[in-house]
Order: sequence, then structure tokens, then C-alpha cells
Amino acid sequence: MTRQLQRLRVHLRIVDGDVAPVVARYREHIQCRPGCGECCRQSFTVSEIEGALLREGLAAADPSTRAAIVARARTHAPGEACPALGDGEICLLYAHRPRICRKYGIPLWHPERPHELKTCRLNFRGVADLDADLIVEPQAGWAADWIALREELGLGRQDNRSIAAWLADGVPNVSEG
Repeated sequence: MTRQLQRLRVHLRIVDGDVAPVVARYREHIQCRPGCGECCRQSFTVSEIEGALLREGLAAADPSTRAAIVARARTHAPGEACPALGDGEICLLYAHRPRICRKYGIPLWHPERPHELKTCRLNFRGVADLDADLIVEPQAGWAADWIALREELGLGRQDNRSIAAWLADGVPNVSEG
């Protein structure tokens, strides 16, 4: 799994690097910041490789944090806060968060729905001058790199599950405190 997670980290650096200029240009139209947590109440599904990254972060957490996340994950219901969301609406697995968590605040483009952009209901209110080259073009690159990642790693069909489902089983061979 190490090779897979290394390649995923390359992909995530690309995403993070492309999101940063959007945030810099539109900072006044983006409400995302520590303490918000608006998007953390959705039931996003993520791939196996992203689930492995989440579980890596869970394993690295201190035992009491790990136990609290696993307990919340086991009882999680749709609409509730993500099990990794801690006090003060701060992500406890921030460095290990999946792709969707890294890009959700900016207008999102999907190759299967190229005519639409979606964003958090709190962001980009009344903005009429979106720079497609800054926002859409990099996302096409993310889609291409995600396909390349899957091909390079020989990943077949992925088991996509909610973040809570990936965290509910805890981490094999790690005491939950």
C-alpha cells in the first residue's frame, strides 16, 4: 500500500497546488476556514486508496483521538458531522483528508457534467467573473491524473464508501486506547 499512498500523495499535492490560487484570488468569496465545518456534514464517499490514507491518519492519531473518531464513526448517520471533525469544527485527520475535502470549497467541475459548476452554499455568492482557466482547467487535469493514478497502480473497480465507513473499523493491529 505504501507505493499506492505515495502516488496518491502526488495527486493530492496537485489538487492542493491548484486549489491554492483559486482561494488566493477569491478569498473574500470563500467562507472555508478552521471552525466552519459546513461541508463536513455531508456523506461523501471515497475510494479504497483514500480510505487507506484516512486509516493511516487514524493510526497516527493519539489513542484517545483515535478512539473518539472510531466511536463516532461506528454510530454515524447521514447528516451528522464527519467522525473526524473534532471540537471547534477542526478536522482531526486534516493531513490525511481525501480529495473531496481538499477541493470542496471552490466551484467544482465534473467531466460528466461539464456545463455546471457546484460549490458550497456559503461560497461564491453573487460572483459573476469566474476565471474558467483558473478553476475548470486544473480540474480537468485532476480527472486525467486520477485516471493515470488508477492505471499506474493497476487499481480496478474501487470500493467507494463513506468516510465514516472507512473509519468505523478502526485500524488493524492498533489498540483503540
